[in-house]
Amino acid sequence: MTETGPLTGYKILDLTQFESGTVCTETLAWMGAEVWKVERPGTGELGRYSIAEPDQDSVGFILVNMNKKSITCNLKSAEGLDLIYQLLKEADAIVENMGPGSIEKLGLGYDKCKEINPKIIYAQIKGFGMDGPYKDYPAFNPIATAVGGMPAITGFPGGKPLQSGLNLADSGAGYMCAMSMIAALLQRERTGVGQRIEVAMQDVVIAFGRSSWEPYYREGRPPKRVGNGMPLEDVGPAGMYPCKPFGENDYVHIYCSRHPGSKHFSNLCRIIGRPDLLEDERFATPRSRFQYKDVLDPIIEEWTGQHTKQEAMDILCKADIPAGAVLDCDDITKDPYLRKRGMMVELETKDRGKLVVPGFASRMSENHVPYKPSPGLGESNQEVYQGILGLSDEELQALKEKKVI
Repeated sequence: MTETGPLTGYKILDLTQFESGTVCTETLAWMGAEVWKVERPGTGELGRYSIAEPDQDSVGFILVNMNKKSITCNLKSAEGLDLIYQLLKEADAIVENMGPGSIEKLGLGYDKCKEINPKIIYAQIKGFGMDGPYKDYPAFNPIATAVGGMPAITGFPGGKPLQSGLNLADSGAGYMCAMSMIAALLQRERTGVGQRIEVAMQDVVIAFGRSSWEPYYREGRPPKRVGNGMPLEDVGPAGMYPCKPFGENDYVHIYCSRHPGSKHFSNLCRIIGRPDLLEDERFATPRSRFQYKDVLDPIIEEWTGQHTKQEAMDILCKADIPAGAVLDCDDITKDPYLRKRGMMVELETKDRGKLVVPGFASRMSENHVPYKPSPGLGESNQEVYQGILGLSDEELQALKEKKVI
């Protein structure tokens, strides 16, 4: 089968680092785009090596740089910048997520890139809107989620706001940028016009939290923190219930719908052997069940405690009761279905042997791009600089000696 995907033939100049930008370009690469990852000569991008292991690629780097080609270039040298200008003429898009103002200082702002290649798709990921009061502020995932509204609704009543353990702002901004770039490339096919794309991590988190505006307008105040409950409304049952053998992540989340006509609660009462609860007026409605959750939850916990989290999930879901086992990285990595599906993929790495890591979340019937490990530093210099720009062996060697690449 030919190794092609929906983006095969498109060339992306990748000036990203850490997570948000690298997730964007990795997503494009997984769909067949040829991604030229530009790194510093000798040291690579800032996320390539960890402090503890400076001589081998970090797992974090491997996770977000699969299927790319690494080229080295000193962007602060005139000769290095000229190489990037030449590559811009051959590229369909350029992506960067540097700190505020950094790309402009390097001489690679939008106006300059558009001058070199009028059809370029120019994509940027920043923490905040580039025309607003926070445009010069630094931002990482926890900062973006804080100003995007997520911690304000995460945590237990009366407690501090809590951050999620997931990098939602980083990866979310990466996916949003990739989606926008694909749309821009499609539009360019029709119009012949390139464009600038700006994705702010704060905006992405706000968009993820759109459901918060339902209780906000209904109750006239920001939504309160509800722990493991239902954030849209005070309903029950909705929460985490412990399972055997009662380890740190041995829980199942159960949620019975708030909507009229739902059979979730009646099904739950039947499954746990307590049909009598349906005759108790305290549990007559989703809201009343929330009001008396201190009575109801221990009854449910008595049943879940007799099962493992996976057993509980299977029994409940087969009875049309929404439930989810709390799976951790170990559970997910060892899940045979996720391996078969291709969500978790086995990757042979240069420094770390075989790793099982998350792959591309979408299944596309005509995407035939195989997974490839993250590139070694500068391993595609010859392929790109000679194959794309036509540099000779002598020119390439001279650039290496001057530490331009």
